[in-house]
Amino acid sequence: SSSSSSCLQQQAPEQEVVYLFIPTQAVGALIGKKGQHIKQLARFAGASIKIAPAENPEVTERMVIITGPPEAQFKAQGRIFGKLKEENFFTAKEEVKLETHIKVPSTAAGRVIGKGGKTVNELQNLTSAEVIVPRDQTPDENDEVFVKISGHFFASQTAQRKIREIIQQVKQQEQKHQQQGVPAPPAHPTK
Repeated sequence: SSSSSSCLQQQAPEQEVVYLFIPTQAVGALIGKKGQHIKQLARFAGASIKIAPAENPEVTERMVIITGPPEAQFKAQGRIFGKLKEENFFTAKEEVKLETHIKVPSTAAGRVIGKGGKTVNELQNLTSAEVIVPRDQTPDENDEVFVKISGHFFASQTAQRKIREIIQQVKQQEQKHQQQGVPAPPAHPTK
């Protein structure tokens, strides 16, 4: 039917994948009895939330994979940070700080770092989150690399959003170049 094709034109908010690391001992609390808590959380946030299997029994952290548009990321991560605080996995004085990984196209990684680390330093000062782009990463099959963000909830969210903005800018520039495909007309000399 023609009606379904018109829906596709409306851009659905882009699905983002965020890898959030939580203390292993917090996994049970996050999942809840018979998985009830994590199901409610996913429904509330409008995101898919999966906990990656532990690579070995000694791991101190487990990876939570959250997939959803930005608003869902905000809600899901906010709830997880809140849950860990509630369950006292952190002392009352400590802000809950967690590490988050997001994947960025390898072409954008340099932009996230900036010349001589300038952009990354600005990001860290602005958001008070720690932002690390590991240098010697081999891009994965989608030509993406990880950026690691460590901080409390709002710092982490702000850093994630800023990095996504950089990625969007890089993508838009790349698309422009691809669309042109013809040499750019000479710029008018400035008088």
